[in-house]
Amino acid sequence: MTVPVAGRGPQVAGVAGLFLALSTIAIVLRCYCRAVVVKSFGIDDWSALIAWILFVFFCTFAIAGVHHGTGQHSYNLPPAEIPVGLKWWWACEPVYVLSNMALKLSIGVMLLRIAVSRIHKIIIWTTVVILELYSLGFFLLFVMQCLPSEYFWTRFTGGSGSCINPDITVNATYAYSAISCAADWTLGLLPITLVWNLQMNPRTKLSVAAILALGAIASTATIVRFPYIKGLSNSADFLYATTDVAIWSTCETGIGIVASSIATLRPLFRTFFSRSRLLGGSTSQGGTNPWPASGNGYIRSRNGAEEFGLRSDIGKSRGVTTLVEAGGDVEMGEGKVRRSMSERRESVGPLTSGQNGWNNSETKLTDISSEDGQSWPMGGIRKTTVTQNVVET
Repeated sequence: MTVPVAGRGPQVAGVAGLFLALSTIAIVLRCYCRAVVVKSFGIDDWSALIAWILFVFFCTFAIAGVHHGTGQHSYNLPPAEIPVGLKWWWACEPVYVLSNMALKLSIGVMLLRIAVSRIHKIIIWTTVVILELYSLGFFLLFVMQCLPSEYFWTRFTGGSGSCINPDITVNATYAYSAISCAADWTLGLLPITLVWNLQMNPRTKLSVAAILALGAIASTATIVRFPYIKGLSNSADFLYATTDVAIWSTCETGIGIVASSIATLRPLFRTFFSRSRLLGGSTSQGGTNPWPASGNGYIRSRNGAEEFGLRSDIGKSRGVTTLVEAGGDVEMGEGKVRRSMSERRESVGPLTSGQNGWNNSETKLTDISSEDGQSWPMGGIRKTTVTQNVVET
């Protein structure tokens, strides 16, 4: 038996349906990007996938609860429907906590992949461990707040058992929300410190920090939910009093999954735009993967110099970056000076030209002649010529 959806039930169902759809699209794109485009499906991606699966259960339970009284006043419900509605509400809470545990772990592991400084890694580990441990305790508290657990919904139909003081659950929820919000902001602001002192132009720094900080957006829903947590102690009209808690809890997890997934999609967008004829892009020949499996798909890190940058050059038709550095002794003779040079070449992205797929790249060292026979003090001029042959498809 189901009751007509009334009161604020449609709001709960609408929010659950919206974020179920958005999170599904986001996680599918993430899995495709990480498994197919980048070919580097890691622990953070598995954690995000688990978080989404648990979120699907959460939304399903929430929508089922709406058809049994969630969002409606108890006096508008048949007495037999109240326990059913409470049962579905109870089922939502454990999977909500577990989903957020998996989500925060995913965000933490993603940041650990790009962290260079030891202090940054310590901050990430400390934040994630504290949040995960408290979340586990909160999970156990909620599951065992009534013994047996079914007494949570059978107490209104003559069931036997006992429950702890509702104020304990309320206070624990306040603490959980505060810790979760602090963790979101810590993991969200940390990317700014990761890139602040690195050798990047301001635009690149801003884009890196913004992409990695998307996961902190979920904290806004946590903050908005604070005033409504007290409704958890309203046992007389529980299904209606906790409507806002249900709505903003759905937003919190849904936004977190979507935002953290968007932060991983840059390779997918880069590949799409590079292959788009409308945007003048080109495709690589021979099915070359523009995101090598050896990388993590997020950031290219150079530990020695503590610098890293977004792989914005990968997936384009540009192929070779040649760096020429002066070094060695100066050779003098016949009015000419040539400085011995060391050359380092780094290949990034698909290289599309000729039979072997390499662009035609030539680096020349220009001899310096001195008409008066005097040598140049700096010894040598470096000149790099890069020729590209792009095949339009």
